[in-house]
Amino acid sequence: MNAPTIPVCVWMEKRPVASRWVSHEWHAAAITLEGEAAPHPDWRKFEGHSVSLYRDEAEGYYLNASTPEPKVFVMWRKEEGADGEIAAPHSVTLSYNEAARLMDAQEQVETVPMPVSMRVWLEAYVAENYKPEPKKKRARVSFIAPADRAKL
Repeated sequence: MNAPTIPVCVWMEKRPVASRWVSHEWHAAAITLEGEAAPHPDWRKFEGHSVSLYRDEAEGYYLNASTPEPKVFVMWRKEEGADGEIAAPHSVTLSYNEAARLMDAQEQVETVPMPVSMRVWLEAYVAENYKPEPKKKRARVSFIAPADRAKL
């Protein structure tokens, strides 16, 4: 089964910094659906990215969609370009769990506000595909003799 996918553009912002070591820093500024207008004329546009939804990430999507302000997670790296150093986005996800794994791997991950149309798409996917694990009753064994524990 193919994963639902939508094409997106990542917008990166280059901000000046008052520092003796660097002149600027990069930040993920916005996500738009492919073909939408530029949110800011000075931001750099990176096309060719997409967001796909996978069933094994449904819990991570649920955790994001259930917050008051869902986010899009952008993993990017600094690279050398024709104009010097640039921030190049490498992946875009809506899963809290996937973003956490990327951060655990020491990747640069930033959040940007999720567009309303993407939020509607994500919420519909979560409603159809996320089934929370039933809570399991745990046996309290701390006050049971070790010989009796084996009978449980």
